[in-house]
Amino acid sequence: MVTVSAKLADPSFEEADALFEESASEVLLRLRKALVDILASLPAEIAKSADLHRVLQIDRKLSWCVFRVASASDPISAGVHVPSRASMRTFLKAVRKQGVSDALIESASRVAADFEDLVDSYAGDRATFDSMVSALAPDEAAEQIDLVHRRLAFRGQRHILGAYAKTHLKFIAMQPNAENPALLDGIQVQGFVGLRQLRGDASLVISYSGARNDDGTPLDMRRAPLEPIHNSHSMALLQGFCSQPLPELRVVENGENFMRAELATRDVGKRAAIDCVEGHVRLAALPRFSSEGNRIGHTVMAVRTPCESIILDLALRKDTYGPLQPKASAHAEFPGISVWEAVAKDLYRLPGRPAVKYLGRGPSVLHTPDYPRYTELGRYVFERAGWNGDDFDVYRCQVDYPVLPSSIVMDFDLPDPPQE
Repeated sequence: MVTVSAKLADPSFEEADALFEESASEVLLRLRKALVDILASLPAEIAKSADLHRVLQIDRKLSWCVFRVASASDPISAGVHVPSRASMRTFLKAVRKQGVSDALIESASRVAADFEDLVDSYAGDRATFDSMVSALAPDEAAEQIDLVHRRLAFRGQRHILGAYAKTHLKFIAMQPNAENPALLDGIQVQGFVGLRQLRGDASLVISYSGARNDDGTPLDMRRAPLEPIHNSHSMALLQGFCSQPLPELRVVENGENFMRAELATRDVGKRAAIDCVEGHVRLAALPRFSSEGNRIGHTVMAVRTPCESIILDLALRKDTYGPLQPKASAHAEFPGISVWEAVAKDLYRLPGRPAVKYLGRGPSVLHTPDYPRYTELGRYVFERAGWNGDDFDVYRCQVDYPVLPSSIVMDFDLPDPPQE
């Protein structure tokens, strides 16, 4: 039986994590060794899970789980794959039929019991244990585990909220203002691809826009539509990239220089799926350099609608800063806490850290199977703004099945202003 250490009467968060990791690692290492010894004793070489299925004639999923635990380079990352108590009995019964010694089977049975004691002691059930152990896994393994849970959450939220999208995208491009190089001009394009309602009373926010300083105070944003507005709701739709007829929208402003656009139509199902993309140019809108109260460049994407994938792209003209290494994070949202405060204090950060990749330079690097027209859209918006898109470096953060409500934040440290 596994014994939970009592050396910490009132452990801190870090000590509690370390205690659990120590206990889990010890048991999982012993379980891996026991399974390796059994596989080595089978009458045929086991090089992959299919070999185990063929030799033992057991369920393919069980074969895969056993092989995954036995072959894991890091036992913690395989903790979520340990077979259930009943499945482990099935496995041990099958290997006994193949002539594996009673000693090896008894050893595996004891360590399997220790594993179940570990689960009971720290988690109470396997689902909770899997969540706990996934937080200790290496980044790549943890991301795969998190992805499974995010996909499940997406399915539930899609049903409950009555809507979802294939892709939600936001594209930000910035360059120094011609008259005042200490400020930045910006292009902002955002929208949904394959957006559909599953029921007529679903509420959908198409876009949410505005800007704030590090402390959350609003920045004055002068917006100009990329295309002339030909609708009553003042939305700057890029008509060639929207479904026809144009989606029915309504716009709500909150009085703090922020606005949101909501879908007004009540059509439902696949036949009523829409693409909706809007874009603005903002002149001398953002500070280029660090100053008191504004030391970090933030690009924020609010997640309010279930979607299979979000794409957040930042394009900077090559002479704006030079090469950058932006980082990204995802934060759950709670009333009374702004995303800027959450980022500054590292509050409510969701598991993992979304990757930011440098794609290259120019609109051609925007290509993605999640939105086949993205390259075309990029070329179009640069042309409409009168900017040379080939001079822009592009950085991308993509998250599949993002949690909501949350915000995905890409940020980088603003450099000090040049010395006069």
